[in-house]
Amino acid sequence: MKTAIYLLLAFLFLAASVISCSEEPKALIPTDLPSTEEPETPTNPVNSDPTVAADTALYFRLGLQWESAVDGTFVDWPTSTSLGGDRCNISVASPLAQRNITCAFSIPEARLFYSHVNFKMGTSVASACPILKFRPYYYVRSNLDVVAPDPAAMPPILGSPGYTPPGSDTAISCGDGKDKSCYGGAAPTLVPEFPKNGGLYFLTHINSESAYKLGSENSLRYYGNGGVLVNYLVTNNLDPVGRGITVATNSNKNERVEDTFFDYHISCVNYWGETLYEINLFISDENFDDSGGVDNYIDWN
Repeated sequence: MKTAIYLLLAFLFLAASVISCSEEPKALIPTDLPSTEEPETPTNPVNSDPTVAADTALYFRLGLQWESAVDGTFVDWPTSTSLGGDRCNISVASPLAQRNITCAFSIPEARLFYSHVNFKMGTSVASACPILKFRPYYYVRSNLDVVAPDPAAMPPILGSPGYTPPGSDTAISCGDGKDKSCYGGAAPTLVPEFPKNGGLYFLTHINSESAYKLGSENSLRYYGNGGVLVNYLVTNNLDPVGRGITVATNSNKNERVEDTFFDYHISCVNYWGETLYEINLFISDENFDDSGGVDNYIDWN
C-alpha cells in the first residue's frame, strides 16, 4: 500500500514539473513596480498637441517665455531638422538611419537673453521609448586647483591660484571636477546635484511627457554681473575647432578646457539600456547683423 502511495506522489510531482516548464514566458514588468501592479496610465497624454502624431516615438519642443511674462505661457520656437522638416519628431516607423536626428534652433540674441527656456520632450508610444533621457549641454570651465606655493620643496612648488568663477571673488579648486561652478552651460542649473548627476530621465509609462525650465541668463547671471553680456548659458554652437582649444579666463567669460564640450542630447532607452531613438540639439543666438558685425549678446560664434 505504501509503495502505491509513493508511486502516486512521484507521478504527481513529475506532472507538476512538466506543467511548470511548459508555461508561456511572462510579459516584462517594469522593475520599479510590484509584479502584481499594472503600469499607471500616463498623467500627461500628448494627444492634445496636434503637432505630435500618434506614432511618434520621440519628440522635443523648445519654448521661450519673456522673464517679465505673468501668464506662464511658453511659445514653441521653430526648428530646422536634419530630416528637412520643421518639427523635432521621430516616428516609430522611421528607418534606422533616421532614428538619430539633429534639431537646430536660432533665437534673436536679446530675446534669448531675457527669456526663460523650456525643454519639453516626450513620446506618444511608451513601448517604443520606455526610458526617456535628457542630458543638457555643459563644458568644463577650468580644471585648476588652488595650490599654495612652497619654495622650500624639492623641486619648488610654484603654486596655483585656482579658478575664480564669474561673479565671485573667491578662488576654488577644480582639479577633482566636483564643484559645479567649475562648469558652464545649462546642466549646472538644470540638473540637481550636478556634476554628480550628469542628466535627467523619466519613465514614460508613468508620464509620457516632461518639461524642464531654465531661467533666463539675465535673471540667473550665471556668467556674472556687469561687463560683456553673454548667451553662453543656453547656446552650444561652438565649432569643432574651438572645442579642441583651451581658453583662459577673459572678459567674455568663454573660458573652457579643450575637449570637454558636451551637447544637448535626448534619447529613448529600453529596459536593457539600448538606445532606440536620439535627438541632438544645437541652439544659437541670432545677431542683428548676419555678417557678424553687430554682436550685442555674445555666444560661441
